[in-house]
Amino acid sequence: MNLAIANRLVALRRERSLTQEGLAAALGVSRQAVSKWERAEASPDTDNLLALSQLYGISLDELLSPEGGTPESRERESVLAAAEAWERAEATQSRSRREQWKRRLRAFPYAACLPFFYLVLGFAFHLWHPGWMIFLTVPIYYALVEIL
Repeated sequence: MNLAIANRLVALRRERSLTQEGLAAALGVSRQAVSKWERAEASPDTDNLLALSQLYGISLDELLSPEGGTPESRERESVLAAAEAWERAEATQSRSRREQWKRRLRAFPYAACLPFFYLVLGFAFHLWHPGWMIFLTVPIYYALVEIL
């Protein structure tokens, strides 16, 4: 086994936050065997290679390639990384739009407009007595702005 593949095994194990003992227990081998694989002193047998690829969720090509996989797998990883970056950008943009609307709604003089609406209700529809209830909507308005 060459040193590049041994380094790949170490990197994959560390990416999964596994210790040599944890990996050995998962594979049913000794910790010393895992240590020898990672130092390129020995190579895992076929059964252990299959178990490693299943444990790490990658193909044998990706496991044994010193560059980290086939060109197709590297391309797939780059496409997935670009898609994740796009989703993060969309989420950030959506969050900034929400914050923008929140600022606008907070800045709107809702409470200052209510006396005008009260007077309209009173003069136009003779709803002086029930019209005062629109002033109860002030805390509701600001609570809804905070929820949004």
